[in-house]
Amino acid sequence: MRYVLEFFTIILPHPTKFCQYFILLIENFNLYSDEDGVKHIRIKARPNKWHENDCPFCHKSCPAYDKHSSRPTTWRGLDWGGILVEVEYQTHRIICLEHGVYVAEVPWAYPGSRFTKDFDLTVAWFASYLPRSTTSYFMRVDWETVGRCVNRALHDLEPERSRRLDGLVNIGIDETSYKKGHKYITVIVNHDTNTVVWASEGHGKSVLEKFYKQLTPEQLSSIKVVTGDGAKWITECVNEYTPDCARCVDSFHVVEWAMTALDEVRKDIWHDACSEYKQVKKDNPRGKGRPKKDDPELAIVKAAKAKADEIKGSAYMIKVLCFLFDTKYHMQYIISF
Repeated sequence: MRYVLEFFTIILPHPTKFCQYFILLIENFNLYSDEDGVKHIRIKARPNKWHENDCPFCHKSCPAYDKHSSRPTTWRGLDWGGILVEVEYQTHRIICLEHGVYVAEVPWAYPGSRFTKDFDLTVAWFASYLPRSTTSYFMRVDWETVGRCVNRALHDLEPERSRRLDGLVNIGIDETSYKKGHKYITVIVNHDTNTVVWASEGHGKSVLEKFYKQLTPEQLSSIKVVTGDGAKWITECVNEYTPDCARCVDSFHVVEWAMTALDEVRKDIWHDACSEYKQVKKDNPRGKGRPKKDDPELAIVKAAKAKADEIKGSAYMIKVLCFLFDTKYHMQYIISF
């Protein structure tokens, strides 16, 4: 028992709060290894009697609807020294006058979750700073599970998401496609904090108007700069809702358009060089046998071919320049302009 209490003290950030919900008379706990050799510790626990029949939504005490299930439910907790932690409890249903029949609330997990709250919160925190694939690998969960953990913990991490819209000064608007280009999502970012403040499915003026209609007059007046691509619907919304702010093209699209135009010029020059190489090769046909090293006709053909190959290979260098281009400098230039 002493080791079990030390275990709970280590893995739980608020042991005093933990004691309010659990009876620490743990009936048993089991240490075992699965078929893959991963170690598990399964702990049998139950809520405090005062909260045994709480509704998972309104948190009110409700009458029991049925008896405890004969098959226990297991929740995954945060790992303890590389050991998978599992909490086991035989759940039952309650009947709430407001919400109906649901499984009674367990204070260590969100409704419908098979992970503890600390696990969901940790996954959500990792997902805000790391790619989803990295988070799923580190937490040993499925790639799609990361998104579900974020949805469950979102309210606790950011209970008032409307605060994102306060104090906006420099914002960026852009749309991106997914599902192989069949669906779109409009995203608005805060350039000052480099964070996403609003997103919605679809694109166009009707979607962007939803964002502007959510803003108060004070929030609209605080916006000074709006960046985006050359879409007319962005300009129309900016002129209608924030006519006093500066509407400019963002640095990403400036560089993209410049590099695209440069690549078109490169293709035209390469086509001319290829035509020149073919004409030179036709005008200087190769004779029988191996040509001499100092053959002037062969040197002319080789020079034409090298010129065409050099222009063709410059496409990679254009991409490298696009990646290394200092967008911050151009952003400052565009805003000042």
